[in-house]
Amino acid sequence: MWAEFEWENKVSVNTNLTDLHEYLKHLLASTNMKCLTPEKALCGQCGFMAANMYARSIFGEDALANLSIEKPFNKPDAPVTGHIRIRAKSQGMALSLGDKINMTQKRPQKAMGA
Repeated sequence: MWAEFEWENKVSVNTNLTDLHEYLKHLLASTNMKCLTPEKALCGQCGFMAANMYARSIFGEDALANLSIEKPFNKPDAPVTGHIRIRAKSQGMALSLGDKINMTQKRPQKAMGA
């Protein structure tokens, strides 16, 4: 199915999140994507993660995404790094999902002194 989707958009991970699982959960929640990778394959702490995701637009267009992230195991405060490859049959779907990911990657900052 990946090969059928002609358009690709590669998005660099740019986040202040420091946990791989937290980043995946945040990404899924903010994009309404579904994770195709079994939960059992995502468990554990090893410093890297790869996951496949799926989305369908309100117009019925499908998109696949491959998440490849890592973080230095010896630096607990280091942010998650990596990239997300998005594939879709239309250029618009690939680009708009990439834009959505870029807008929502960072965790909202809590208000100081409130």
